[in-house]
Amino acid sequence: MNRMNHRRRLGLATACAAIAVGSLLPATGAMAATPSTGGSFVIGDQSASLGSQVTFWGAQWWKDNALSGGVAPASFKGFADSATATCGEPWTTRPGNSSAPPATVGDVVPMVVSSTVTKSGPVISGDTSEVVLVQVDPGYEPDPGHPGTGTVVGIVCGGGGVAAT
Repeated sequence: MNRMNHRRRLGLATACAAIAVGSLLPATGAMAATPSTGGSFVIGDQSASLGSQVTFWGAQWWKDNALSGGVAPASFKGFADSATATCGEPWTTRPGNSSAPPATVGDVVPMVVSSTVTKSGPVISGDTSEVVLVQVDPGYEPDPGHPGTGTVVGIVCGGGGVAAT
């Protein structure tokens, strides 16, 4: 493994470790972990290719994210409060911004990639087929009327390995 790939892998491992313990890391370069409040933003598996522009939060999440398992419910806005950003783990959340999205996000954030998002009563659930790193664009607010967008810059798990950022 060359030195640059080794550094990237260490950076990704640091982000994963921060998620596992549910803590915030100070930004190191552009790397910052998900908020300590828990949960994760979600993007659709058909929208999550490296270099793609994604919407991870917003009123139109269900229209902006393509899922191989079908269309997501319109009441899902993109934040799953029980998601751990761990490949293979299912998650659940509540509709809209009642899922308590974070007030702010880091520059580069690990996000869950789901192939299916469904709703049964007041519970929305999905899978974690992959975890990717998203370089977040300015303008995110925890109100779904202010979409959160960014660019997929790396793969943490699933989807064929780690990519350059």
